[in-house]
Amino acid sequence: MDFSDILNEFKSAAVGPKEESENDRDEDLRKISEVWIKEKSVPELLPYENKLMDRLLERMRKQIEFIEINSIELQQDEREIKLLLVIVENELDRVQFLIRSYIRTRLLKIDKFSIFIRSDKEELAKLSPNETAYMEKHLQLLMDLYNSQFLGRLPENLQALDEVAGGISMVEKPDYGRPIFIKCNRDRQVVIDDEAVDLSRNGIYVLRYSAVSDLVKAGEVMVL
Repeated sequence: MDFSDILNEFKSAAVGPKEESENDRDEDLRKISEVWIKEKSVPELLPYENKLMDRLLERMRKQIEFIEINSIELQQDEREIKLLLVIVENELDRVQFLIRSYIRTRLLKIDKFSIFIRSDKEELAKLSPNETAYMEKHLQLLMDLYNSQFLGRLPENLQALDEVAGGISMVEKPDYGRPIFIKCNRDRQVVIDDEAVDLSRNGIYVLRYSAVSDLVKAGEVMVL
C-alpha cells in the first residue's frame, strides 16, 4: 500500500455512506466553520443548525467506528493502517473541536439570556430540543437557588426576575448595538441612524450588529 492508496482509502472511509460525496463532506466542514464563527461573533442566539449537525454527528459516529475496527487490525501488526488512522483521527479532532465550541457558545448565550428566550416564541424556536430541555432545567435550578438564598425573604411583589417597573428591565437581552466585523460579498447599502451607508464588495467593516443583522442571518455578508 503506497501513500496515494492510503489517501484514497481515507477519502472513501471518511465520507461514510456511498451516496455521500467528498464535496458534500468538505461543504459541511466549511459550513460548520462559518456557523461557528458567526455564533461566536454576533450578540444574539442564532437558529440551531439541526440538519448540518445531524450530518456531522452521524459522520463522526462512522469515523469512530472505522477507527475502532481498524485499531484491532493495527494490534495484529498490520502497520500500514497506522497512517490512515492518524489522518482520520486528525479529521475527527478538528470537527469535534468546532462542534464543541459551537455548542458551548450557544449554551453560554442560553444561560445569559434564558429568561428573555423563554418569554419569546421566536427566540425559543431557535433552540434544539436538547437545548430547550437544558435551559428549562438550568433555569429551574437557578430559581430554586435564588428562592432559598434571598428571594424567598423578600416581599412577593419583589420576587419576580422579569420585573420591568420604573422603565428598567431585569431581563438581560442581547446587545444589538455591539459592533462586529463583516466582509461584503457584493456592493450594497445599509441604513445606520437613518443615514444610508455604501459598502463595497470585499470591503471589511466594523458596524453595529443592529445595522447588519438581517444580512448576517441571510448569509449575505461574511462575519469575521
